[in-house]
Amino acid sequence: MNDVIEVSYTGDVLAHRRCARAWAYEKYAGFHPYELVQAMEGRLIHHAMEWMARRYRETRRHVSLDELDDQLRRHFRVLWARGLRTAFTSKQETLDRVKGNLFPSGWLHPTIKAAIEGAQHTEYELRAVRKLVRGDFAGKSRLLLTGVLDLVVQQQDPLVYERVWRWSDRSKLEGEVATKTVAAKQNDLEIWDYKATRAETMYKPDYVRQLLTYATLYRERTGVLPERCVLFFVNDADRRDDQLLAVPIDAAIVETALAWTLTQVQELRKTAIKFETDPTSVRGIPVDVELQQQCTACGFRFDCVDYSSYLKRPNHPDIQLHNVRKN
Repeated sequence: MNDVIEVSYTGDVLAHRRCARAWAYEKYAGFHPYELVQAMEGRLIHHAMEWMARRYRETRRHVSLDELDDQLRRHFRVLWARGLRTAFTSKQETLDRVKGNLFPSGWLHPTIKAAIEGAQHTEYELRAVRKLVRGDFAGKSRLLLTGVLDLVVQQQDPLVYERVWRWSDRSKLEGEVATKTVAAKQNDLEIWDYKATRAETMYKPDYVRQLLTYATLYRERTGVLPERCVLFFVNDADRRDDQLLAVPIDAAIVETALAWTLTQVQELRKTAIKFETDPTSVRGIPVDVELQQQCTACGFRFDCVDYSSYLKRPNHPDIQLHNVRKN
């Protein structure tokens, strides 16, 4: 019997917190998960940032949009061969969206330009194994946690962050965004993650916990705790001041984040066992405006009580099976 739980932070932990019902069907019934679309775009952005930064260091000039397009197409084929799929959007739409975030209106975005000139970026694929207590995780004894992050080393022109995460309750990992200037120093090591959502997303606390967990696992593998973590909301190109969010870290807070993540894995196991016993017993969570963006592309929305309640119309076009244009 396999005693390993393989968990992707974005595709499993975050997806389960958004909707346990959709996650269970995607994970255990073979449906195409919406998260794979986001995973493909996230991988492309991570790769683009590393490649653009490397080219800048080598040539002292920024790449053109045509050069980026060619590189993204090459890497798309690599990711496709590795099993990542864009189930709800075409290859061209995916590439156009990524290029639009990096080169809005055809010109390199100022935040992207500053990040490339001021720091060295290296894509880092995290695969960390943790020992588990069998009784707490329904017989599983090891966790393989996977994720993709960007290791950033500040260079000659370190960045200055205008927004910082401020803790209101460290024990519960609760906090909020505060306006405060934090200047990075030369050779500061940071962990970055790119998010396609807007900066005002309600999921900021989850994203912060994700980065803190990555920082813990990175320290376990290398013995080095990064100076800080940074969330980059690439989809907020028209609100440059809101794009970067610095997250201060220390040894205690990252351990708290790892414990929180292990608790989420326990919840994953409970959902999985419940789904195997009675798939119809697994419910989602109340739908909000932001979650609707995922619900409208979900293959399980037609008989979802939570989504139907949110729409307030039993005959809403979004949940009508005979709506050929939509489905």
